[in-house]
Amino acid sequence: MGGCSPEEKVMKKKYYLEVIRILAILMVMYNHSAAFMSFSNQSGVEYAISFLFSMVCKGAVPLFFMVSGALLLGKNESGKDLFQKRILRMILVIVIFSFLLSLPTDLVYLPYWFLYSYLGVLTILPILRPLAQNMSKNTFWYLIILQILLDCLKPTAWVLWGYGLCGYYNFSGLFQYVIFYPLIGYGLDQYFSETKFLTPKNIGRNLAVFVAAVLTQMMVYKDYLSVGNYQEVYLGTWLSVPVIVIFLNTKLLFQEERLSEQTKKILVSVGGCVFGCYLLGGFI
Repeated sequence: MGGCSPEEKVMKKKYYLEVIRILAILMVMYNHSAAFMSFSNQSGVEYAISFLFSMVCKGAVPLFFMVSGALLLGKNESGKDLFQKRILRMILVIVIFSFLLSLPTDLVYLPYWFLYSYLGVLTILPILRPLAQNMSKNTFWYLIILQILLDCLKPTAWVLWGYGLCGYYNFSGLFQYVIFYPLIGYGLDQYFSETKFLTPKNIGRNLAVFVAAVLTQMMVYKDYLSVGNYQEVYLGTWLSVPVIVIFLNTKLLFQEERLSEQTKKILVSVGGCVFGCYLLGGFI
C-alpha cells in the first residue's frame, strides 16, 4: 500500500473531532486554573457563568474518550498490530513521562491517570470493536438513556429528595470511561446524521444542558449548606448531558463541506498538538 501525501491525510480527517480535541484540552486547562470553581466567591450572572464553566470543563476526559471511540472502534486490526502500534507505545509514554516528571519521589505520576484509563480502552478494543460495530442506532440511544437514568437522575433524586435505588445499581467508574464514552462516541459519529444546527431538536438538546446545570447547582448548593464549603463532588453528576451535546454541536458546526482548506489545515495542526500539550503540562 502506497504512502499518502500530507494533503491526502488532511482530506481523510474528521475535522470536527479535531475541534473536540482542542476544546477538551482547553477544558483541561480551565479545570486546573484559578478560575475553576471561582463561583464560590461570586454572585449573580458571574456566579452562573462560572458555575456552568466549572461544570462543563469536567467533561474534558469524557470527550477525549468519545473521540477515541469514534476513531478506533470502527477499525479492524490484528492483535499484533494493536499491541505494537497502540498498547506498547502508550505503555512507553506512561513510563517515560511518569519517570521524568516524578523524579526523585515516585514512579507513578498521578496527573497521568487519564493515560492509564486510555490504556484500559486500548486493551479491551478486541471486545469493544465487535460490540460497537454490531450495535444498532437504537441500542446506542438506549445506552444513553440508561446512563442518564442511572448516573444522573438516580443520584439527583437521592441528594435532593432523599429517594433512590440501591447505590450499586449504576454505570459509574470503569464502565463510564472505558466503555460508555468510547461506545457513545462511535455511535454518534456513525449514526447522527442531522446537518442543521438551528432545529427544534438541537435547541431542545442545548436547553437540556441548562436543565442539567440547574439540577447540578441545586445538588452542589445543598452539599454546601451541609458541609459549609463548596466541593466538586456533585459537579459531574449530569456531565454526560453537556458532553454529548458538545459532541453533537461540534459535529453539526464543523462539517467538512463548510470548512475552507486553510481552516482544515489549521484544525489538523492544532489538534495534532493536543496530546503533546497534555504530556508537557507537568513541566510548565
